Amino acid sequence: MFTHPTYALQAVKSLAFQCIPIAVTGTYKGLFFEEKVAPLKVGPDYVVFRAPKSPMHRTLRDKVILHSHVLPQSVRTDLQSIDAIRSEITLTNFSFTGAYWRDRREQRIEPPAPLQASITFGKKPYRANLNNLSLHGAGLMAYFGDDECRDLMLKKPVEVSFHLGSQSVIHISGSVATIRQMDYTLAQLGIRLEPTSNQEIWLENYIAKRKIEIMNELDQPSIAPNLVQL
Repeated sequence: MFTHPTYALQAVKSLAFQCIPIAVTGTYKGLFFEEKVAPLKVGPDYVVFRAPKSPMHRTLRDKVILHSHVLPQSVRTDLQSIDAIRSEITLTNFSFTGAYWRDRREQRIEPPAPLQASITFGKKPYRANLNNLSLHGAGLMAYFGDDECRDLMLKKPVEVSFHLGSQSVIHISGSVATIRQMDYTLAQLGIRLEPTSNQEIWLENYIAKRKIEIMNELDQPSIAPNLVQL
């Protein structure tokens, strides 16, 4: 019902005509940012909004997600341009994502570089890179070699092991939340972590420290959207 791009454009235009602010979301190195912005002008295939404030506006890239409780689904759109002088952004190519918006329960971060890790199930460890981390979740790229891993399935119990800052290697129990097979030997996994109380403290401290580092990066003038500012 909502799949045609025209429907998404008209839905966003309807909010603009009513001067209803809409939430713009962005991420930078795992950190999630959100701000409600006011619509300013409507064109044939675009809508101009007030630009988000710093540091949120520095997280905007080519693709931007919009959401509102009055929209039937969240909306994916392209960032066409940023007018730094007028503090405006122009969005175009609207389409529904196919899903309702769900707020993140926990803040997520990316380490400075993918951390070497391993994931164990069926009593066998596999090499992996830890790409992102939250208090109760982890995103990994796992390498299975010649194993077909036919028994890797959603909700399967696993153990994730990695080195966290100055801590020794920690081993956290969890279960498989998402699986995306990249090729015969490589899979992208989302793991739901079940840390102990001590492990939660380690994770919280690491995430807090990394969040400060990322926010400091966003304060640097060199960090800006990869679009020419008008």
